[in-house]
Amino acid sequence: MLVDSHAHIDVRDFDADRDFIVNECEILIVNAGVDLQSNLKTLELARKYNNIIPAIGFHPEFVKDKINEVDRCVELTRYANIISEVGLDYFWIKDNELKRKQIEILERFLQIAESEEKPVIIHIRGGMKDFLEIITSFKKVKFVIHSFEGSVKIADKVIELGGLISIPPIIVRDKDRQRVVKEIPLDSILTETDSPFMGPEKMSRNKPCNVKFAIKQISQLKRVEEDEVEEKIYKNFLALVSSRLATG
Repeated sequence: MLVDSHAHIDVRDFDADRDFIVNECEILIVNAGVDLQSNLKTLELARKYNNIIPAIGFHPEFVKDKINEVDRCVELTRYANIISEVGLDYFWIKDNELKRKQIEILERFLQIAESEEKPVIIHIRGGMKDFLEIITSFKKVKFVIHSFEGSVKIADKVIELGGLISIPPIIVRDKDRQRVVKEIPLDSILTETDSPFMGPEKMSRNKPCNVKFAIKQISQLKRVEEDEVEEKIYKNFLALVSSRLATG
């Protein structure tokens, strides 16, 4: 069973062929909400497709323009067993006050994750140092760094704190991600697509079944058969979410 631990199938890019894309291969798809509208759409898609798992959150980029939606997004987490897309983005958000607001919102979602034992899939761009300090206060929270783009040293720190590293198909053309995957244990890896972004080819629409490209690259780097990589990643995902899916 393939696993796409982070996708955005709700976006308009898939309006014309969503049914085909979702059912193109045998795969579990975690669809990540980013604001109120996409959270509602994510829940709708999960009701329609058996292989879509909803993840509810508030993207840190929207701290500037949609902060009035945070409370409603928080309320919607009750309807999902995974929290995402939440995190810190200092790449697009430079204002220090808005960065502090991002931290407040992230901590709010982490508190829910801890109290309700829900895994969290984290968006980090430029805020890794702050995140690693924050997550130490939430020792019971299972977390994944979505589309990890840091160094081997940072990946090791994430793993030391109990986190997983999620790898998109862009790894086929990204030497830095290849270097990280080669050095970290397979036990700590998930696959994702971030569809429609992060595809194996530049400027192409990414799709969930493209996780097979990530699996092939991981297989080559780890010198492990593709079937074994796929099975291990599926088991890693089940370990992340099994308690929530069992009770949800």
